[in-house]
Amino acid sequence: MEPLSIIAIGAAVGGAAGKFVEKAWDSGEKWIQSYFKDHKDVAQKKATDNTMDFLNELAHKVKMLEESKQITKEKIESSQDHPDFSAMLQKALLTSAQTDSKDKHIILARLVSERMKSEPESILSLGSKMACDAISYATVNQLFVLGLAANFYGIRPTPFPPPGINETNFQDFMDNWLTQRLKPYETIIFRQLDIIHLESLSCLKVNTFVGRSLNNMFKKEQLIYDFEKMKDNNLRDAMKKIWEEGLQKVDLTTVGQIIGVSVSDLLCKTNTSFSGWE
Repeated sequence: MEPLSIIAIGAAVGGAAGKFVEKAWDSGEKWIQSYFKDHKDVAQKKATDNTMDFLNELAHKVKMLEESKQITKEKIESSQDHPDFSAMLQKALLTSAQTDSKDKHIILARLVSERMKSEPESILSLGSKMACDAISYATVNQLFVLGLAANFYGIRPTPFPPPGINETNFQDFMDNWLTQRLKPYETIIFRQLDIIHLESLSCLKVNTFVGRSLNNMFKKEQLIYDFEKMKDNNLRDAMKKIWEEGLQKVDLTTVGQIIGVSVSDLLCKTNTSFSGWE
C-alpha cells in the first residue's frame, strides 16, 4: 500500500508531476524492498523515510518543469516507460534511501529532473547516471568542492559580459557577481585527501604540471578581474588559499561538472542551463 506521505505529495503537487511521483513510488517501493530485504526493520523504515524526502523534492522540480513548459505533460507521463530513465531513477532513489542528507536529496532530484529534458544517449543523460553513483560515495563537503570548482572553471554570467559592461565597470560587476557565487564556499574544508577521493570517483583530474593564474580565470578578452581587489577581504583570502592549495590544478570531468553545477544552483538558488550537452 502506498504510504500516506506519497499520497499527500501527489495531491499537493497535482497535475502530471503528482502522478509522476506516485508512479515512481510504485517502482521505488519494490526496489527498496528488494535492496534492503536482508536489513533490519529500522533500517528499512529509515530508507523509506529518506526516499520520501527525495521524492518530495523531485515532485516539486518536475512541477516546475511542467509549469514552465520546459517539458510536456505527455513526456512527464511517459518518462518512466523508457528503460534508460527508469534505470537512472532507480540509481537516484536507492542512493537517496541510504543518506539522511537533505542536500544530497535535492541534488539527486535535480539530476533526475534534468534527465527528463534530455535524450537517452546525450552526454547529460549518460553523465547523470554516473553522477548518481558518485554522489553516493562522496561527502557533502566534497560535493561542495565540486560546486566551487564549477564556479571557477565553468559557470559565468549569461551573457558574458552582459550588455553595458566595459573596462570601466567590469571590476565592480564581477566583484558583485563573484561574491554572490563564492560566498557559500567561504568556510568549506579543502584537503588533498578530498581531491584524491573525488579523482577516484572520476569527478575530476589533477594536473600536477599546470599552475593557473587566478586573475586569468575570469578574463574576457580585454576585460580583466583583479582578484586582489575583491572588496570582501575574508572571502578573497579564503578563495586564494584554496586556489593555491590545489584547486588551480583541477580539471572537472563531465560527471564533476554535472554535480558541481547542481550544487552551485542549490546554494545560490539559481538554475544554470546545460545547453550544448546533447
